[in-house]
Amino acid sequence: MTVLLLAAGCGSGAPPGANPTDSAGASVGVGCGTAAVASGTEVTVTEVDNGRRVCLGRSGTVRVSLPGTPAAPVTLSGTALAEVSDHVFRGVSAGTAVLASAVPACSSPAPPGGVRCLAVVAWQVTVVVR
Repeated sequence: MTVLLLAAGCGSGAPPGANPTDSAGASVGVGCGTAAVASGTEVTVTEVDNGRRVCLGRSGTVRVSLPGTPAAPVTLSGTALAEVSDHVFRGVSAGTAVLASAVPACSSPAPPGGVRCLAVVAWQVTVVVR
């Protein structure tokens, strides 16, 4: 399930053209302010969310959907989230956690006989759990 994200109520720091959160209460932006966030919400973050902040209620889920075959592992820093499976994390306590990985720098595979791009770009999303 893909969730559209709306920056309203979570700060106005989403980059121009961003279409970040769902109507259930999770949100993306620079700060969470006093925005209410619903428990049990699922948010999917992708490579375009690099550098953003996600606001999530306890027991909410963050699903990381990054390109690559297979996608690079996602590392977790902080105690606000717990990993429940590959690329899926659940809010377990109020606080902040950082999800980090790497994404391919080149969006398409090399044409037959072409040069393959092996470059990667660091990817990070900060999750604030309430």
